[in-house]
Amino acid sequence: MKTCGTSENIPTLERERAQFRSLILQNPNYFGNLELSPYKPVKLLQGITTYEELMCVGLNPPSNRLEAALHVKQEFGYGGDICSPGSFEYVRFYVDIFDNGVWHDVGMDSVRVHNIPGEKPLCYAVRKDFTPFKRLCSTENIVRVRAILSWDTPPPANQPNWTPVYGNVMTVQVQIHPKYSFFVGDVPKGLENLQVKIPDPIGPIIAGLDPNIKVKAAPLATPTLSQRKALYADKGVPVHRFGFAEAQKLLAAKTTTSALVTANGDSPLASLGLNANEIADLFGKLQVVTDGDTSFEELKCIGLRSKRDLLEAVLTVKRPYGYSGGLCGKGSTEYVAFWIDFGDGSGFIYMGTATVQVHDLQTIPPEDVQYAVFLKKDFTQYLVPCEAGPKVVRLRAILSWETPPPPANPNYVPVWGNREECLIQLRHGKAEARTPVIETVGDISVDDIDPATGLATGDAEIGVFSVNLSPFGGGITITGRIAGTLPDSFGGGALPLKYRILVRKDDGIDTWHPLTNTVDVDVTKFVGAVQLEESPGDTIFNLNLTATDDADGLGEGWYEYLEDHTAPSTRFLLVDKLARWLTNASMEGEWEIRMEAKDPNVSPPTFYPGAQVIRVRVDNTAPSSVPAANIALQPYAPVTLTITGAEFNGNPVPAIDCGKFPVGTILTGTYEAHDPGTSDLVNQHFGSISLDVIPDGPAHGATVMLSGDGGITYTFATSRSFPTVPTTGESGHWRLDTAGMDPCGYVIHMVVCDRTNYGSHGIAFCVTADIGFCLEESPISQEV
Repeated sequence: MKTCGTSENIPTLERERAQFRSLILQNPNYFGNLELSPYKPVKLLQGITTYEELMCVGLNPPSNRLEAALHVKQEFGYGGDICSPGSFEYVRFYVDIFDNGVWHDVGMDSVRVHNIPGEKPLCYAVRKDFTPFKRLCSTENIVRVRAILSWDTPPPANQPNWTPVYGNVMTVQVQIHPKYSFFVGDVPKGLENLQVKIPDPIGPIIAGLDPNIKVKAAPLATPTLSQRKALYADKGVPVHRFGFAEAQKLLAAKTTTSALVTANGDSPLASLGLNANEIADLFGKLQVVTDGDTSFEELKCIGLRSKRDLLEAVLTVKRPYGYSGGLCGKGSTEYVAFWIDFGDGSGFIYMGTATVQVHDLQTIPPEDVQYAVFLKKDFTQYLVPCEAGPKVVRLRAILSWETPPPPANPNYVPVWGNREECLIQLRHGKAEARTPVIETVGDISVDDIDPATGLATGDAEIGVFSVNLSPFGGGITITGRIAGTLPDSFGGGALPLKYRILVRKDDGIDTWHPLTNTVDVDVTKFVGAVQLEESPGDTIFNLNLTATDDADGLGEGWYEYLEDHTAPSTRFLLVDKLARWLTNASMEGEWEIRMEAKDPNVSPPTFYPGAQVIRVRVDNTAPSSVPAANIALQPYAPVTLTITGAEFNGNPVPAIDCGKFPVGTILTGTYEAHDPGTSDLVNQHFGSISLDVIPDGPAHGATVMLSGDGGITYTFATSRSFPTVPTTGESGHWRLDTAGMDPCGYVIHMVVCDRTNYGSHGIAFCVTADIGFCLEESPISQEV
């Protein structure tokens, strides 16, 4: 009997796919997709979409979230079955943030894929949050986004023109969410950028106001039917489009005379600005709907980001007009409802509805504008272990403009919109009861943190950075969730679940203690399918969570878990932030983190202990010249940089810091850079060292060369880093040839960094050291 995963079952793969990684490890340019490489291509192969293909890219403007949907097309070629490590599909995103032709790398997301038998394609999704440059609503802000899909090898950072071997590239246009509110402190800066001088006495008055006062916009208006009729008179927008919302309300109203007929026996639509022929045309087009009209918008792709149970969809807006006004108004709503058939005989089960606001865009590009929506779910109850095989289910989504699809009707045909359907693969796991789960620490997946050392290696989940055997420091953000069914706490009357994060130092002395500081989180709220606004145009609510002791015998440190997936009123954390752990230099060493939860809806509360214990190493000590941890030497001496030798025309000259030397002198010196920390003798986390000559102009590109062999040769231009340099740092040598530099005063500026993921942003601890010197005109040039 053959079993899944045996060699008998797997069709023969071409050598390029089967041995892909080993081929590029031997020759990084084996397939000829590198623009600059010392290696010659062996077989030209690029942009192959036989196995996977990026299908859609879009933006959810309010949340600044880029989303992409990709298809996996084959049953094999992905590194193994569902119980194996499989392989990864990587998607790196670039944004032309300022719409000036300059691409900005905003990060990468990935999805794990496997050899899965059965119908194809399987639809996966990825996402990446970023910080856009926002403009006021009076200015349309449409920018380009590029996404690069690459199988089994991440697209390199800051290379927007890179072509993958297996995968493809998509470039689309998206609309950035306008700035509807602003802070008082931004007013002078904005007027200064516009080169507008503030006249007295207004200037001093503004200067005297609290810069942190937030000025909110007035409620955003929706044009009336008569205003829309006038607005679209010559824009090619039909009456059954601009009059759709009012007509739908009448069709859905109870059939009472007062609702359908005015006092003088006329249609209510006549009083709103339509004549008899327009009313007849309007209802004539709405009464017979055989399929959705996609001439204004169209649902293009759907998929699942399985590791976070996130349903995603990308839709296209095709026309400049027909969306109920511009960006300074309310616009109109695109609804996307999701259903899943789990294959248990229950048919399609309603998951929920996501929305995005759209507007008239006069500058809409020929390739249209791509929007995205997402819906958070928890599929814990449907999970199966990998030994039971992959769990593949059918996802259906229906796009409908200005009217939400009925939750009970997965076969609904929208007037404006369409339906998409695709197979998705659920993550494997166990169908358990409520379980507290930590997912990231310091923006790094817990799967990327070594359980033995507490050091992390991998890419950030949200930020744009990578870490390599890195400790943690500063404010450490912890994200996660409570898996399983949640109480109906937003509008349903139930109390939300509560959780707490506990930490302890692994020193044999410390005990578990909870975090109790205030945590700020961003939340979105829906009532029915209507997304609530914190202020006009802004749908993100920033809330502060306060830790409490509920006098139930379970101690302190309990925060409310605000997630509620139960329709019709739902509430979601935009990012699954649980806590912010504030660390400092006194906390150096290995720590453990765990999570607990409880249900306060019963007495005594039901307690959920959690099964994870996450080990992390904390390093809040900056690099220094001390080669090993020694408490007696604290505070540690700073890193050192010195001039030890000078040679002109083959002859030695006096070498001193801040000395004067003739142009053409070759300066040599030493530096001492380590990262001793405070915890023990061996756990150091040296990151990098760089030396530069400033000012740049008169130096004419002169480069400080570093030695890797104790000053015998100098082959490293400007910098050296881990792992070329040991994790303990080094006592190093440098060399600078001043030939070609102008006579001037200079500084050799040294920056030394460790590998700490500080503040959950991938920013290392860095220190600097400087030595100055002057160059004078050489005697030889004076003689000439």
